[in-house]
Amino acid sequence: MKAGNINMIAKVFDGIYRIPVNLPRNSLRVLNSYFIRGRGDERNLLIDTGFNMDECRSDLRDGLRELNADVSKTDLYLTHMHSDHSGLAADFGAAGAHILMGKTDYSLQQNYRHDKTWRECFPEYVGLGASDEEMEAIMASTPAWKYISPPFRAELLQDGDSLFYGGYQFTCISTPGHTPGHLCLYNAANRLMFLGDHVLFDITPNITCWPGVEDSLGDYLESLRKIAAYDVRIPLPGHRTTRGMSMAARVEQLLAHHEKRLEETHSILVRRPQQTCYETASQMSWKIRAKSWADFPPAQKMFALGEAKSHLDYLVHKGKARCVPGPGGHWLYSAV
Repeated sequence: MKAGNINMIAKVFDGIYRIPVNLPRNSLRVLNSYFIRGRGDERNLLIDTGFNMDECRSDLRDGLRELNADVSKTDLYLTHMHSDHSGLAADFGAAGAHILMGKTDYSLQQNYRHDKTWRECFPEYVGLGASDEEMEAIMASTPAWKYISPPFRAELLQDGDSLFYGGYQFTCISTPGHTPGHLCLYNAANRLMFLGDHVLFDITPNITCWPGVEDSLGDYLESLRKIAAYDVRIPLPGHRTTRGMSMAARVEQLLAHHEKRLEETHSILVRRPQQTCYETASQMSWKIRAKSWADFPPAQKMFALGEAKSHLDYLVHKGKARCVPGPGGHWLYSAV
């Protein structure tokens, strides 16, 4: 096992391995799927899967084969609903796996399988300032629903639930923000935590708006402060590597990042009141290879719109901005 190469299977702890699952044509590049080998007659546990696409299916199958893992004796834990983490869930369900997933995200994931559900989001995004044409382009290109899993049954989990695999006891930790029902998994004895997309180390988790959630960024920041209280020696993120950074240091960086982002968003509203979310997003700074806002790939534009909306919602929630209905069904934001 070559632990230094992100494209190789790596042993991260006794009986625990990282399987890299390539995400073709996606800026995330690779999903970190983790495998916990059961002891004796115990079942194994796999954490997250990759997209519902043949390339991910092949990588995961080959990785499990290299580890001599019996898929029929392997259960599946999903940190959250996004299709790069849950796309192959139905495959494992069909193979006899017990699928373990947070109750909130399971409900969302099952609903979002339907094209009708996505189209019900059209008015919300049009209200942010996007056109119908842009929404059609987004739907045609975004992997969130292109590579989603078929229906599957799951054992539903919540904050504080315990799991036992590989001789380890794990505790589910509710960390809403990236998704409303995101769950990390913590082993206190060895100070080891599977982070999903709650804490990433060389990219910043996307925080977007969600139906029925008033302040997803506020939820995320609160979840970061919550997770900071845990003693974590071995952080295991869902993408990329830790780059040698401690969990505590990265949490502080993420909190500072969003503080600066909120200042930037607020200053945009100060310069010109009565802006749509779309107009605000077009003036925010983004680390993306695009010459201008107009050149953003459709999927990246959707992520940017959602992230801008989450920051605007936070400012409104804190009384630093206000939102009023405008012409054409658009919502208009101004600084307070």
